[in-house]
Amino acid sequence: MTASLEQCCKNLKRDTPDARKFVADKLIDAARRGRVSLAAQSEVGEEAVAELNRADEAGGWRSLFQWAT
Repeated sequence: MTASLEQCCKNLKRDTPDARKFVADKLIDAARRGRVSLAAQSEVGEEAVAELNRADEAGGWRSLFQWAT
C-alpha cells in the first residue's frame, strides 16, 4: 500500500498532507473491500489522484474533503 501511495502521489499537482490522506483513505477502503494487489491499489490511487487533480483545475479540491474545515 505504501508503494502505491508514493507512486500515485508523484502525479499530484499539489502534494499536501491533506491530499495524501485523501489518497490513502481511498487505498484503505479498497483494501478493506479485498482489492489488495499492487495493480488494484495502483488503479485506486490513480483514480483518487485524478479526482484531486480535476478538482484542483476546477478551483477547489478542498471541497472533496468531508473532514476539512
